[in-house]
Order: sequence, then structure tokens, then C-alpha cells
Amino acid sequence: MRGKKSEWLTHEYFRTYRIANAVDIITRDPFAYLRELEALTVDNGIYEFLPNWQKDSALHKFIRFIADDILMGDTDGPTRVPFGTDPLNPQWILPADAAMMNYGIIREPLFFIPDTPAPAPGNVDDPSELDDPHHVANACYDYLVDLQGTQAYEDLMSRIADEVFFVMFSNRRALANLHKFLAVYVREVDPQYIGEDENELGRLLERDGELKRVRPPGWARKAVFYRDRGRCTSCGVNLSGLIDTFDVANYDHMMPLSRGGLNDVTNLQLLCERCNNRKADRITIPSNRYRRWY
Repeated sequence: MRGKKSEWLTHEYFRTYRIANAVDIITRDPFAYLRELEALTVDNGIYEFLPNWQKDSALHKFIRFIADDILMGDTDGPTRVPFGTDPLNPQWILPADAAMMNYGIIREPLFFIPDTPAPAPGNVDDPSELDDPHHVANACYDYLVDLQGTQAYEDLMSRIADEVFFVMFSNRRALANLHKFLAVYVREVDPQYIGEDENELGRLLERDGELKRVRPPGWARKAVFYRDRGRCTSCGVNLSGLIDTFDVANYDHMMPLSRGGLNDVTNLQLLCERCNNRKADRITIPSNRYRRWY
């Protein structure tokens, strides 16, 4: 659960765009990555996405999953980071430690990569391209597994998710692709098989695989209204002059609830009444037209 946060976000941009790019690529064709994404939805993992209007949105959750996978991949590869005042003989640390220092979560590395990596053929002049011996890779893996259970790592995932969310929230097509993927699993949710300790989840459903419609809260409507610049994302008509700027009739679920969509801020787009009625509960590709900043 994410606690109350300031309305301001300080960006450090530590691998933000690399993670955002990975999220975008995977959401374009998620079923090509089912093996990597399996842990996200197995054992009722989809249940975490069902509660209505979570500020820890579906995109936040997906970003953390992808970022965690990327950091785990760093335990066996050429992505180590130099540390120390001697550029010729640095100590080497994992990107996870470098990121936590970058965000001010820790002051010093918690782990130094042991031993001298064995050089890969043809790359002996570039320490950053060296392959790890098995015992080094194992030590890095064990460290990261232990780190994942700490508050420091949770804080790191929160910072990464907030930054990548900020970069990606405007990408309506990536958001729609994410919700199209999640809807496959939402459609499989049957209240009959929800455990007694999760009765609240069962009450969220209108019927098997379909969530009840719940009015978007003010913070969600405000975020989507300003993201879409107060204009219908389909036809471009200016909606900012309406008597009720935040009329819920103008907020469309990109992935309709009847098709497994979520009541989630990242599943909303701004539409005028005419375009919203025309779309109804069909699945359509969101507009990729955006108004220039200047």
C-alpha cells in the first residue's frame, strides 16, 4: 500500500527510459512474453489489480514487476557499475545498489561484487563487458534475493514506479495494451472460487469476469482531464468549457468493463459525449494524437 505522497515528484532518471521502453515493448505483444509474465498472474495474482481506483495503479504494479525482472537480470551480466575514487581500479557494484544511492535510499553500497570477473573473448580491454564466473553470479543473485525482502528495496521499487509512471501515463496506447492483456485474466475470475478471506473481492464483481461500474474519484478524473489537455482524445473537441469540467460521462474505460476492464486511472481516456456513445462497449485503438506543448 502506497502512503500519502507529495504532489511533487523529484526525478533522478536512473534507467527510467530503459524500463519504460521495456514496459512499452512488452505491452505491445505481451503474449510473446508469457513465460516472463507468468509470475504476475499465477496463483490469483490478478486479484491485486481488481480493487477499484487504486492510486497504486495497474501500471505501477506492472512497472515494478518489469523493473524487478530487469534488476534480477543484472545479477548475471555486463551491467555492473564502478564505485570508488580510483577510476583505474574501482570496486564493482550492482545497478540496484547504484540506484538506491542515486535516490538517496542508502549512502554506501550494501554489496560489492566479489572476485575478479573472468574476461570474455575479445572484450579484455573493457571491464564493463566481462562475463561473471558462476560463483560471482551466484553471490550477486543471492544478494538481490535477500535485498528484495527489505524496506530499502521496496522504497526503490516505489521510486522507479513513480518515475516510469510519469513518463508513460501519457501513452494511451501502451495503457490500453496493458489493460487488454490484464482483461484476459480478469475475464477468468469467478466469484465462486474466491476464498472466504477475500470476500470483498467477490463483491466487486457484477458477474463472472466483469467488475461493477464505480464512479471515478475526483483525483482520477483530474489526472485524466489534464493529461488529455481537456480535449476529446477522439475528435479533439474542447471540453474545458463545460459547466461540469469533471462530468463522469466524459470518462471512458479504454478496455470496457464488460470485456474485463478495470476501474483504474490508467484505463481511462477523455471523450466527448458523442464519441463516447459511438464507442459504447467496443474495444477500439486509442488515439495517438497529442497536442503540442508549444
